[in-house]
Amino acid sequence: MKDLHSTPFPSHHTSQCDSCVFQQHSLRSPDFSQALVGGQKGYQTYRDLPWDLQKIHQPPIKIRHLEPWKIALIVIGTAVAAAITIGLLVYFLAYDQKLFYYSGNVKITNIRYSNELSRQSSGRFRDLSERVERLIDKTFHNSILRKKYIRSRLIRVSPDGDGVMAEALLTFWFSSTDSRETLRERVERILWRGLKKYTGPLRINVRSSTISSKYTASL
Repeated sequence: MKDLHSTPFPSHHTSQCDSCVFQQHSLRSPDFSQALVGGQKGYQTYRDLPWDLQKIHQPPIKIRHLEPWKIALIVIGTAVAAAITIGLLVYFLAYDQKLFYYSGNVKITNIRYSNELSRQSSGRFRDLSERVERLIDKTFHNSILRKKYIRSRLIRVSPDGDGVMAEALLTFWFSSTDSRETLRERVERILWRGLKKYTGPLRINVRSSTISSKYTASL
């Protein structure tokens, strides 16, 4: 009788056992730590896994909710900041303003002085006043100072060599921090430009026409 313990297994049995070992290894859980490491290669390996295994190992998405008192604090802070901003704008645009007065002297060469021009109630003074004021208003209404300009008013007519000097009081609305002298130079340049363009019945000597500072008045 043959010794069964000494009988070698057939070669095909050995191959079958190797297959079993391979199947056992394939049934083991996949190594996710290796699948998730290694840049694009690791990510591709992770995507090749079954969908249910991917879902299990996906990191949970945390949704953070603000507490009610934090939301209320943010709303109150935003409202306070908006109120402060509006208040500052109103102050600087409305209350931080002053009235600036300038004396505009316009030299007119085709008018001869008479006692009638010394009285503001006379017809000749009113006629000259209307023309001069209309000229000044038109000049500044068409300039960059149109929103700062308020009005002009002829206050005096005096003899001046070969004609008369018409003195008008010009009123502007400027910020209290503005330089009065710098503004005077700007007002004078604009007035000269308007006088040069004037084509009415008055003959005006532009170079002899000047602007001088009078005073400022707080509101």
